Amino acid sequence: MSTGGIDPEISKLVSLAQSGDAESRSQLYLSVAALMQSRAGAFSTSERELLTAIMRQLTRQVEMQVRNALAERIAELDDPPHDLILLLANDRIEVAQNILERSTMLNEGELIDIINAATHLHQQAIAGRADVTPRIAASLAESSAPGVLLALVRNQRARIANETMERLAERSRDDVDLQRGVLERPELQQDLATRMCSFVSEALHGFITKRFQIDPAMIRKDIAMASVEAHARLTNASGPERLVSKLHAAGQLKAGFAVKALSQGQLDVFEHAAAKLIGVPAEAIVRLIKGGEAAMLALVCQAIGIDKSVFATLFSQAETLRGRSGILSQQDRKKADEVFQSVSRDDARASILRKAA
Repeated sequence: MSTGGIDPEISKLVSLAQSGDAESRSQLYLSVAALMQSRAGAFSTSERELLTAIMRQLTRQVEMQVRNALAERIAELDDPPHDLILLLANDRIEVAQNILERSTMLNEGELIDIINAATHLHQQAIAGRADVTPRIAASLAESSAPGVLLALVRNQRARIANETMERLAERSRDDVDLQRGVLERPELQQDLATRMCSFVSEALHGFITKRFQIDPAMIRKDIAMASVEAHARLTNASGPERLVSKLHAAGQLKAGFAVKALSQGQLDVFEHAAAKLIGVPAEAIVRLIKGGEAAMLALVCQAIGIDKSVFATLFSQAETLRGRSGILSQQDRKKADEVFQSVSRDDARASILRKAA
């Protein structure tokens, strides 16, 4: 690692980190952290990158109790070095927990990145924060860990959008604690609570009727009608629709399933899976992507969380199944790249919801 033009103090720390001559790597770790803290605004970009690289290297060698002590101290600061906060937030949960629960320096995008990349315990720590935004809540609601979902609904400071409440209600079908947590949320709408009566216990029926002052007889009537309608839908549903609905009800419908379906030549399964994940009729997805517009398929992929790296392959597979060439032109590739780069997942979903209306 070249240190030409770098502050002499930083160069010395780099040499110690590389040579292994430091008396104590723990002391070196804390010295670098102290330097980052005391002179946070005085470093060039290259110097900041060097210091962060040293800390990342030492993280694998320094005892957890040392890293944990640093995290406890940094979490209390009003203006700690942002690079250091990010490093600690992505450490093992024993270290990261203090940062994830207490630091106000992590922005919405950074927290969502941690949710998508880290462990369920990291997700659970974020779920209890005071500043859980609707976008953060939506990301947490996709966790496969029941404890994360429960921590989210029990966090009365979290802001949860109606669409996320729908998702949480659906995922609570086999989890009584989560059902109660959803039903106790202040933003819960009466319509959703009534629909939940089709799968919650009699005790929770009573909770719903009392909270929303609903006639119990009306609840029983609504449940009976919903049961008949659900049976009719299932009876008339196509094979792909039944498969996707079953996976969705079990909380097992993921973007990876849609990718696998298309790779196996099951375009109709992909369309139903995308529709269910976004919350629109399958016919809307078919209508939006049947023309072969790369940007439109990219929008669907972005809305359900399919990575840009597999888009070209998916586009080729979809077009080939429709009897077209499947070649992604430079112009179409550019349009698709713009979608992945400039449209967030939430915005992509909102756009499709508008187009499907």
